[in-house]
Amino acid sequence: MARTTLAAAVLVVLAASLVACGDDANAPDGTDGSTSPTSQPSEQPGEPTSESTAPADPGTGPLDWQSTGHSPEDRVVRAAAWTAVATENAVTFEPTGDGEPVVVPAVEGRSVDAVLLEGDAAVVSFAAGGETPSGAAVRVDLATGTKTGIVSPEPANGGSWAMHDDSLWYPTLGEGGAYCLATLAVSDGNGEDGWCAPERTGFSNLTAGEHGVGLMTFDDTRPVACRTVHVLDQAGEPQPVDGPTECTAWDVAPTSTGVIWSEVPREQRQEVARFSASVDGEVQALGKGTTGTLVPCGGDAFFVRDPARRTDPARLMRWDGAALSVVYESESTGNAFLGEPECADGIVTLSSFGEAGDEQVWAEVG
Repeated sequence: MARTTLAAAVLVVLAASLVACGDDANAPDGTDGSTSPTSQPSEQPGEPTSESTAPADPGTGPLDWQSTGHSPEDRVVRAAAWTAVATENAVTFEPTGDGEPVVVPAVEGRSVDAVLLEGDAAVVSFAAGGETPSGAAVRVDLATGTKTGIVSPEPANGGSWAMHDDSLWYPTLGEGGAYCLATLAVSDGNGEDGWCAPERTGFSNLTAGEHGVGLMTFDDTRPVACRTVHVLDQAGEPQPVDGPTECTAWDVAPTSTGVIWSEVPREQRQEVARFSASVDGEVQALGKGTTGTLVPCGGDAFFVRDPARRTDPARLMRWDGAALSVVYESESTGNAFLGEPECADGIVTLSSFGEAGDEQVWAEVG
């Protein structure tokens, strides 16, 4: 699973261009987990509409959703044995069965940022405001409650973090302040430096799952940064994805048959994207979606689709590498939206908001 953020200190030289690109302290993922569409859904020229979306597979229905028992306003990550409940000041890992909760308080002067969970292992990162270059993070053995700081490679402040099984990917600062991708074995803390972004560029939107690792790179082009999506090769080097229009890509995740990605057709509305996927070398259009919501989980990929019309619900879409399906629809229509999905242990957690009521649910991908 992954939680995507971008610290102001990623590259100071990029700050002006990122602001011009519409980013904030939690960008460029395009959502803070509670991003809503405009109050009156509309279909603007050049935007994908519901008619242009790929049809859902009628043979794949909704998942078996269950309530988390928490407020939809809470940031919750449900896993097989633990449920993480995060605030700015702490993360509480609640056992799903017997046992005591494990509490991870925020580092003084910082707030909780990434919350990653797999089995009995967890990682929590902490971000500081301003232009602080260095970050802070801990890995947690939930079976024993042991918390160990991540010190080598030293994390950068904020940025994208992703974890799958025992592997962790996160940003670190290299020689001369280069923005680099570190990897770490969560179980023993052994880490190493990896690829570094070229000068005056950075990366974000890390995803990690059964089929590989994806990320988006961006430069300091003005008024809008040029964005390219990549998949890491066996050597840990980013390889650009074939298919997206140059400089418009946003989300990316490897799949069982290729890659799924999003592109922003109108930079004035960066939350609106077109999703596509490669299937054994052929590109398939998946239709409209919301930037910053692509999450690999249980071998498949999920993304949010906001309502295009007043009669449309907000939907969670599932791409299994061959077919697109709707696995969740909000009770509300029109002015309805879903938070950014979270994933751990092949379980997806989702918050839904709208006039017909809010809810927070989880389901096993299976």
